[in-house]
Amino acid sequence: MIHAKVSTMGAVISLSVLASSGCATQDWVQSWVKEQMFPVEKRVSETEAGLTQVGGRVTNVEGRVEKMAGQIAELDSRLNQTNAKADRALENLQRLKVDRKLVLDFKQGAFFASNSTVLSSQAKKEIDSFFSDVSGDAGGTSSLLFVVTGHTDNAGSEKYNYDLARIRAENAASYLTANKKLDPGQLVVMSYGESIPVADNATEAGRAKNRRIEILVYRDAVSPGSAAPSAPAR
Repeated sequence: MIHAKVSTMGAVISLSVLASSGCATQDWVQSWVKEQMFPVEKRVSETEAGLTQVGGRVTNVEGRVEKMAGQIAELDSRLNQTNAKADRALENLQRLKVDRKLVLDFKQGAFFASNSTVLSSQAKKEIDSFFSDVSGDAGGTSSLLFVVTGHTDNAGSEKYNYDLARIRAENAASYLTANKKLDPGQLVVMSYGESIPVADNATEAGRAKNRRIEILVYRDAVSPGSAAPSAPAR
């Protein structure tokens, strides 16, 4: 009987304590909720920060893409202008005649090494001299068309030799535009690969002569002064 009374009194006291501490209990609940929500809020903040960084990188990439697109458009415009000049030159090809010719091969010490596309210093000297003569005789080069052809020996596949000869011719053409300020529209680059040998490919000396480039200068056949005899081809 005494024990029952004590239990009842304890329950009454507990209820009284909880009733009297309602504000404290609410504060504790709020504190507990904040503690549980803090990791979630932290992860959300970190995710938002990560998204902000990604958004910044995407913006930078978009900016670079737009810049590249502008550069490509500018390059296309330049290529179109150059192609238009070349087309005009080729349209009048039937009116042109060969005025001069330069052959850079073994005989002149300006030949290409096997598998090489590099212009030797001797080859550049030969081009310099040739261009100076042509420019002086023609009173300038604005009315001339330069056809640069590349050639190889027969070592290697036909496709490989075609590409090799093309690069040799392109390097010579690049030298003319970069160092002689020749308008790209006055240049035509062609590759003959191994198809037009000038010497016997069965010998090393013959193969060396076949590794060459040729520069042909065309002049308008009906231009003033065309009746005068042209200078001999070199």
